[in-house]
Amino acid sequence: MSARILLAEIMHESNTFNTIATTKADFAGRYWLEGDEIGEALEGTNTEVWGVLEAGKLYGWQITLPFAASASPSGPMAAETWQEVKDKITAPLKSGETFDAIILVLHGAMVTQTSADADGELLALVRALAGAGTLIAATLDMHANVSCQMAQSADILMAYRTYPHIDQFDLAQHLAGIVHSVLVRGQKPQMTFARKAMMDAADHGRTNPPGPMNRLLARAEEMEQHPDILSASLQIGFPWADVDHQGPSVAVTGWDREVCEAYGSELLEALWQSREETQLNFARPEEAMQVALKGRPGDRPFIMADFADNPAGGAYGDSPNLLAQMLAADLQNAAFATISDPVAVQKAIAAGEGAEVEMEIGGRGAPRLTPPLTIAGKVTLLNDGEFVCEGPMWRGVAFSMGPSAVIQVGGVEIILSSVPTAVMDLQVFRSMGIEPSDKTTLALKSRNHFRAAYGPLARKVLLVDAGGIASMRLLELPYQHLTRPTWPLDEAQEH
Repeated sequence: MSARILLAEIMHESNTFNTIATTKADFAGRYWLEGDEIGEALEGTNTEVWGVLEAGKLYGWQITLPFAASASPSGPMAAETWQEVKDKITAPLKSGETFDAIILVLHGAMVTQTSADADGELLALVRALAGAGTLIAATLDMHANVSCQMAQSADILMAYRTYPHIDQFDLAQHLAGIVHSVLVRGQKPQMTFARKAMMDAADHGRTNPPGPMNRLLARAEEMEQHPDILSASLQIGFPWADVDHQGPSVAVTGWDREVCEAYGSELLEALWQSREETQLNFARPEEAMQVALKGRPGDRPFIMADFADNPAGGAYGDSPNLLAQMLAADLQNAAFATISDPVAVQKAIAAGEGAEVEMEIGGRGAPRLTPPLTIAGKVTLLNDGEFVCEGPMWRGVAFSMGPSAVIQVGGVEIILSSVPTAVMDLQVFRSMGIEPSDKTTLALKSRNHFRAAYGPLARKVLLVDAGGIASMRLLELPYQHLTRPTWPLDEAQEH
């Protein structure tokens, strides 16, 4: 008889310094799917859900898939939305259905208005409903803040092994293979979990360009060749969540607890040592302009990543600080994506394509750090902000920036969006009539995800800290709930 599998997804990364609650409406930028529409919408995509569905065909699984939702990182989830999510995911269990295994697609750094450990709360709820004998496995983003509750409630936790994250489908296939082998063996594995008092490691986990994380992942893969090891997973953590379980961790799953603990200790020590390779200070906008002004017509793009206001880090995506420097420097043949400002977009729509406009843009989320900017320019394009990702990240997944506009100010084309938009895909520009490869300078809201698509275009890449609530200047952020002492806020502690 084929195995019965419950599969569900809730993917959200929560920046607790973002004061705007995430509601069901905010999932429109990616997806909120139920029942039969899930497989249709995600067919052929580079997603974990599609990876498990494809593996399920190979293993002959009977998969129940009630719910799949993913939102852009943002503020903690609203209480009513969180309750609806839990109800939808657990509905099959509450109705009395039984399963041989449950696979949850999670981020691992989700916070809600009612829970500082939402992923742990969900896993604990699923465990209580499913019973101790049911195998529970979860995929995680590499930047998960894994809690003890998560580790105690799940049997297998496995995180991405790429940053930019391009292995969602592959990770899910790998996990599904492990779940299948466990079910065939008829014995539940053991998982060991450990975390240190630190906020980041391995240069935030980047693997492209290669960094310390590549070395750690290579060692984890070596460990998985041991016959008693099923998975050795490294989580880097998400430092913009002010929760007591924040930070890097390891989860090793296998058949022999002593072997799992030994390998877990080794990986955790390697993470701790990698803190010295973790960059915390980055270029200021003025420094970036010195590089940008060296560009000449025909050069490949110089890319400035405005990462401290990166929506993929849960920031507001509305800081015009870097843009202000670009305009002051009178850069030519340049483009900026995006300033999230639905009010400004509506003003552009009211003026119409071809109109000259003068207005304030951005600076609404954290005006003390990132004040509004007054611009005067021409509306060159208006559209609905819808596009399908080319990939490699999120290949085939439909995204929405909401109603959007392009404003030409001097030599800079500015994309205004209604929805905070991390620039991971070339279609952010192309869908707005801008060919990124033709630009001398590109500025975009991202930290590392952009490299998968934009790296091959660039003559040079520079990460710029122009201010925002996703800055790596961690000592400047108002943490209140962290377990202290912790690196780098406090002196490095002997361990």
